Amino acid sequence: MTSTPTTANLLRSLRREQGRSLRSAAADIGVAPSQLSRVERGQRGLGPELSERLSAYYGVSADVMTLAQGGVPVDIIRILKEHPEELDRLRRRYGGGARE
Repeated sequence: MTSTPTTANLLRSLRREQGRSLRSAAADIGVAPSQLSRVERGQRGLGPELSERLSAYYGVSADVMTLAQGGVPVDIIRILKEHPEELDRLRRRYGGGARE
């Protein structure tokens, strides 16, 4: 499993914005630098545990990590299932329209 380009870019950007080196971030997170490097290049995916550690380390919500990985938070799926009329309202408000 590989990470998405969005996930890889997000993690690399967060690390750089916070002025952390790859080696220091990897040590702080508890992974090998090569593992973090592969994640940041999109060559390795994130399991739930690593995703959780990374979101805590970089100070972003787990929802941001879920979205970056192409997922949708479970509570949002539930809300949209219960209120499907919100789909069109969201598309109108935020300019969506292309259904994938």
